[in-house]
Amino acid sequence: MREVRIDRIVRYVMRDRSIPGLSLGIARGGVPLYVRGYGVMRVGGHARVAPTAIFAIGSLTKTFTAAATLAAIRSGALAFSSPLLGDSAANVRDALAMAAGLADYAALPGFSSARREPISPFALYRAALRAPRRFLPGTRGAYSNSDYLALALSVQNAERRPYESFLQRTILAPLHLEATAVAWPAFSSPATVARGNVPAGSPTLGFGSADLASNVPDLLRWYAAFFGGRIVSKRRLAATLPPVSLPAGGESRYGDGLTATRLFGRSAWLVRGYVAGYSSIAVHLRRQDIDLVILTNADRVDLTPLARSIVARVLDIRDPLR
Repeated sequence: MREVRIDRIVRYVMRDRSIPGLSLGIARGGVPLYVRGYGVMRVGGHARVAPTAIFAIGSLTKTFTAAATLAAIRSGALAFSSPLLGDSAANVRDALAMAAGLADYAALPGFSSARREPISPFALYRAALRAPRRFLPGTRGAYSNSDYLALALSVQNAERRPYESFLQRTILAPLHLEATAVAWPAFSSPATVARGNVPAGSPTLGFGSADLASNVPDLLRWYAAFFGGRIVSKRRLAATLPPVSLPAGGESRYGDGLTATRLFGRSAWLVRGYVAGYSSIAVHLRRQDIDLVILTNADRVDLTPLARSIVARVLDIRDPLR
């Protein structure tokens, strides 16, 4: 792996895209190979980003929700065939593959990711249920935050406890993910939390879909556990990781909060995360068992080209797009 080249491309992209701070981690087989922080914790500040700096992670939250859902299925509280809370037409299996057909509440008129006032997740869910269904459940996959909001609410209802406490008990605490939390501003030391370059919205806007904050070491540990079958067996995961075969035929390229893709001919899973003031990306190369996590305090920056360049350097190959 070419660490100097990785540093060079990261610093170039940060300048080019006006990214104040960035944290990066690479692991192979669950063993960290490279963990580093770049830039500053907030615009105009002097405190440098440490590798342990905490960032809002946006849709990287969804894989945690998928794992919590699979844990509820393992306990018998839910089944793949269980209808979603308040939606008898779609079931848990549909939502895991983003095939429930629900309107994406984040795309509805009036929704703002910069809203500061807390909002009930039930209010967001009711808005999605009132909107026209995009397609019949199980017939195709399409990205929707509402599917993972529905999963978190369904887990909460089935387990008869707040979703946050179930996630803490079944996922975060057993894996000692101490830098990962739902109410992301509420950390004991605010100095460890990178501040977004635009004002953050309320975490309640992303219940189960984009409300977590974490850091690179926690996320590398998390992906090693998730893909390694420590949360749910690899046999069970094989049925829900993308691409996912759908009951009506065809398949969804979404599953467990991830998107199926290919990088340099290698099969990979990828997820991008965006919330106001923060952008992130995680990539898992399946056969090579390589994980890459990039977290930033920059609003709406597509980190895919940077991730692609870093993967090329980790694999020691030339990126044909450069």
